Order: sequence, then structure tokens, then C-alpha cells
Amino acid sequence: MKISKENVYDELLNRVLIIDERIFSDCKIFALQQLRKKAMEKILEVAPEYKQRNAALGLLTEQETDDIKSAIQTIRTQSNAKEAEIAAVDWDGTEETRADKCDQVLAITIV
Repeated sequence: MKISKENVYDELLNRVLIIDERIFSDCKIFALQQLRKKAMEKILEVAPEYKQRNAALGLLTEQETDDIKSAIQTIRTQSNAKEAEIAAVDWDGTEETRADKCDQVLAITIV
């Protein structure tokens, strides 16, 4: 999977060259993986597994259970919207636009 650019110093030209061999489909896959990982981390921040388990077992008050469900649903809604943004980025297959489209996909994150 190729998702990063390389900076190489060219002594003859006396400058840094950027070598970008990223594969667009790999960038999309990586962005989706990172987005889902971040969403899971956020869910566990607001509703750790033990709280989710206690809610499922009916050990929490109705208000606490509703708060957990609401927090999780908010994060899922945000994540789904960002996944749709990633899916909406299309690449026309030309080398001139590949780097920009990879950058565009990799810039989409959940806050």
C-alpha cells in the first residue's frame, strides 16, 4: 500500500524533490481505515465498553442509557458523513490530478 510521499534532496539541482507514487485506491482505503479507527476511539472516549455493556444489561438509568446511545449515534453520523465525502472523491485517472486527489482524500478526517 503506497500512501505517502517522499522528499529527496537532489544535489545536482540543489533542491528537494517530491516523489509521489501514491496509489489513489490505497489512499481511499487508508483514509477509511483511519476514519473508522478514530470514530471507534471517540466512541470509547465518551462511552467505554463497560458503560455500553451496563446499558445493554439494563444496569443504568434510562437517561444514562439514552445519553450513551445519543453520543454513539452522533459519532456514527459524523463518521458516515465523512465516509460519504471520501467515497465522493473521484479521480479521472490522469497523472496530473492523482496527487491532488490523494491529498484531498487523506485530508478528510473526523473531528
